[in-house]
Amino acid sequence: MQIYGVYVPKKERLLSYFSEFKQGKGGLIVYLAIIGLMLGGVGFASIFILGHGHTINTSSQVPWGLQISTYVYFALVSGGCIFTNFIGNMFFHEKYKPLASRVIFMGLITAIAGFASLASELGHVERMYMFMISPNPTSPMFWMSVWYTADISILLVEYINIQRHVHSKALLYTSFIIPVITYCSLGSLFGAVGTMPYYYSSLLPIYFLFSGFLSGNALCAIVAAYQSKKTGNLRMMRPFMRLQKIALSAVFVLTFCRIIIGLSSHLTGYEVFRETFFQNVIFGIGGALVIPFMILMYRRTVGGLVLASLIVLGTQFMARLDLVVEGFRVPVFRVYDMPERISYFPSIYEMLVVLASVSLVALVFVVCEKTGLFEIAGKETH
Repeated sequence: MQIYGVYVPKKERLLSYFSEFKQGKGGLIVYLAIIGLMLGGVGFASIFILGHGHTINTSSQVPWGLQISTYVYFALVSGGCIFTNFIGNMFFHEKYKPLASRVIFMGLITAIAGFASLASELGHVERMYMFMISPNPTSPMFWMSVWYTADISILLVEYINIQRHVHSKALLYTSFIIPVITYCSLGSLFGAVGTMPYYYSSLLPIYFLFSGFLSGNALCAIVAAYQSKKTGNLRMMRPFMRLQKIALSAVFVLTFCRIIIGLSSHLTGYEVFRETFFQNVIFGIGGALVIPFMILMYRRTVGGLVLASLIVLGTQFMARLDLVVEGFRVPVFRVYDMPERISYFPSIYEMLVVLASVSLVALVFVVCEKTGLFEIAGKETH
C-alpha cells in the first residue's frame, strides 16, 4: 500500500507481526528494546519530576555530562549516515541502492534519539521555541538549533523521495551540505570555548565531521552486513568496508594531531592532554581505530565487518563522553577549597537516558524492518 507514493506496510502484514509479537516471536532485540524503553522512561520521568539536582551528577564545575555526550554521539551518527548516503549514491549507486531507504531512516531516528537525550538535560524543553522568537545570531548554539532543525527536515524529505523513486541531484547535494554545516556548527560550539583548552581548537569541527562519518558508517555497515547475509549478495557490504577504512584513517590523523598539539602546550588547562596521554593512545587510538582497521584488512567477511563496526560504535561513544567531560577536568577559575582535578561519574538516571535512546533506535528500526516499511515499489523518476 502507498500513500502519495510512500510505501506503508499492509494491514495484514502489521497484524501478522503483532500476532507473532504476542506469541513471543517478535525478535529478541525488540523485547530487549521495549524493556530498555520502559526503564529509560523511568529515568526520564525521574529527571523531570524530581529535578536535575536530585537525579543528575553534573554541577557548576561539570555542567555537561552523559546526556550531552549522548546527544553529541547520536547527532554525529546521524550525520555519518547522511554522508554515507551521499557517497553511496554518488560512487556506489548500484551496490548501495537497496540500502538507501534504510540508511536515511537510520539517520532520521538517530537524530531524534539524540534530541531525546538533549531534551532530558534542558529542563524546560517546552521552551525550545524561544530560539525562533528571540534569536541570537552571535551564538553557535542558536545556529546549531537552526541547522539541526533543517537537518531533520531534509532527512525526512530525502526519505520520502527515496520511497517515491524520485531522485534529485539538487536534493542529494542539499542533504549533504546542510549536515556538514550542522555538525560544523556543533563542533564550533565546543571549539569556540576559549576558556576550555581541551575543546578550543579549529580542528574540532573537522574532527566532528569525520568522527560522525566513522560512527554513522559503522552503524550502516551493520545494516548492510545483515542485508548481505539475508540476500546472499556480499557485494552489497563492500562499499561500507571501504568507507569505514577511509574514516578510520582520517579520524586517526585528526586524533593524533589533537594529542600532539595538546602535548606541545604548557599553558594552564592543557595538562589534561598529558594526564590522559596513555589512555588516549592505548584506547583512543589503538583500541578504537587501529584494531578495527586491522580487522577490516584481514577479515573481509560479514562477521569481520560487524565486529569492527561494533568496536567503532562502542569506542566512539566513550570518545564523545571523554571529549565532553575531560574538558572540565582542570578547573579554569580556582577558588578556595576547590580540588586540583574535578571528577565526574554519571548517575543511574543519566545511564537510563542512554538506554532509552539506544532502545528507541533499535526498536523503531527492527520493527520497521520486520513489517516491510523499507520495501520500495514503483518506477524511478529523476
